[in-house]
Amino acid sequence: MSCSKAIKFLAIAVGGLLLTQPIVKADIVSTIENAASGTTVSVSGTYTVSKEIKVPSGVTVKGPATFNFTTTDTTEAGFYCDGGSNQQLISLTVTGANHGIEASGTTGVKITSCTAYGNWNSGIEAIDGAKNTTISGCTSYDNVDKESGGGNADGICVKAGASSGNVVSNCTVHNNSDDGFDCEKCTSTISVTSLTSYSEGSYDGYQGNGNGIKMGIGGDNLAHSFTSCTAYDNTAGNSPHGFSTNGNTGKIKLTKCHSYGNKDNDVLGNCVLSSCTMQT
Repeated sequence: MSCSKAIKFLAIAVGGLLLTQPIVKADIVSTIENAASGTTVSVSGTYTVSKEIKVPSGVTVKGPATFNFTTTDTTEAGFYCDGGSNQQLISLTVTGANHGIEASGTTGVKITSCTAYGNWNSGIEAIDGAKNTTISGCTSYDNVDKESGGGNADGICVKAGASSGNVVSNCTVHNNSDDGFDCEKCTSTISVTSLTSYSEGSYDGYQGNGNGIKMGIGGDNLAHSFTSCTAYDNTAGNSPHGFSTNGNTGKIKLTKCHSYGNKDNDVLGNCVLSSCTMQT
């Protein structure tokens, strides 16, 4: 095989200069993990990766590219932003990981135009102190948590101690074994705009709750904001609502939201509705 067939070229932009260097695909993990802050690692094609990729502070990984993860370690993610700040993931497709893309304890992470599917826990998530996270233009589907029978794999979630300033916009989630979107146990309010969720609660024979949009949990008292969000045809889970406060007592703001065709009616608690058509 010629070198041109065996080696991909990877472009790295540093300080406004574009440097092009050959990189064997097996080295992509170390290339990303050793990149300096301010570096953009441009990737293309398909990569098969056997371990989690930890993205350093200030590093951008930009596709389009597909990453097939083969790790079976339930403690690992695919792309993992663990602490630090200002990591960016753009136009990446992630499959086969535990959590597809995870931001934990970070500040200012941006996840843009990414797709997560076929992972065995949540597709895209911000947790554990993550703040000022932006998840935009993303799609997450066919994620299934076989280890717990389907109960943990959400499409997108901002939960479990996620902090302030987190924003989700223009995303689509569907056919995940648990909920489409989940924001239980945040420590501060979040903003969600133009999120569409459908056909949640079951995948590959595994069943979870199946809420289209889960807006908290008992013990939460947070007035999250949902604008122009839609949940429909969520019928397969064990408690499939379109929208559900799930015990959150906060005055959640729903504006121009719509729910229809779900198995169970919406659970709206103390929600404040404006220009919505809900299933009640």
